[in-house]
Amino acid sequence: MAEVRALSLQGDGVHRAGLKVLGVVLALTAWQLYAMASGNRLVPSLPTIGNRLIELLQDPEFWEHTASTLRNGLMGLAIGLALAASAGYLAARNWVVDAAFHPVINLLYPVPKLALYPIVILVLGLDWPSRVAQVALECFFPLFVQCHAGVRAVGTRMEWLARNAGASSWETAREIVWHSALPFLLTGLRVAMPIVLIVTTVTEFIGDSQGLGHLIARSAAFFDTAAALSVVAVLGAIGFAADRLVVWLRQRLVFWEKGVVI
Repeated sequence: MAEVRALSLQGDGVHRAGLKVLGVVLALTAWQLYAMASGNRLVPSLPTIGNRLIELLQDPEFWEHTASTLRNGLMGLAIGLALAASAGYLAARNWVVDAAFHPVINLLYPVPKLALYPIVILVLGLDWPSRVAQVALECFFPLFVQCHAGVRAVGTRMEWLARNAGASSWETAREIVWHSALPFLLTGLRVAMPIVLIVTTVTEFIGDSQGLGHLIARSAAFFDTAAALSVVAVLGAIGFAADRLVVWLRQRLVFWEKGVVI
């Protein structure tokens, strides 16, 4: 019976992977057909985009721009994660902090944080600190909400049992609270990953000439749609790799939820 179930799950996995590949193939085919039918020079064909992508990958300047985008994005994510984890833990464990934090979170969460970017620029300037701060601001809210929910998910009986077993406050936080919050935190991290790329790229449209966002803006200014779409393809590949990395970490760290497929 177990072997039949394993074969069934394996077959479902192959079927699911095949459908994903089919979806990508259909999307690319639709683009190619549209490019051929439109006759618009600003709508490049797939071979044109592929050739431009190869040229970019062979250009050392392209990798400098990529490193700049990743550096600013990851710095902002790290700051946002540290602040959100600390604030989420404190708010979930202390009702006074929770009462002070939640009105601010509820007020600012729906606000498009990119609307605050001009103010961030006025405070920090046009260089990389404003980009890092904007990424941290965008990532803070989903990470805070998930961390807060994870810490609050700890059962009262679990803590009571740990304390009766002689666990200290630090041991309770490490062994009980941390394991409860970890799946939520990784979910928040998965939500934050595309936000990092989006915000970093958009903020690079303004300011100094660094980053993949700058390459997109420069290519568009010269009507080089193929180059702009090549950079977009690279951003998509980076985002996909980051998402798979978070999924891999979840499967390794949250070992008590082996049946979850994401």
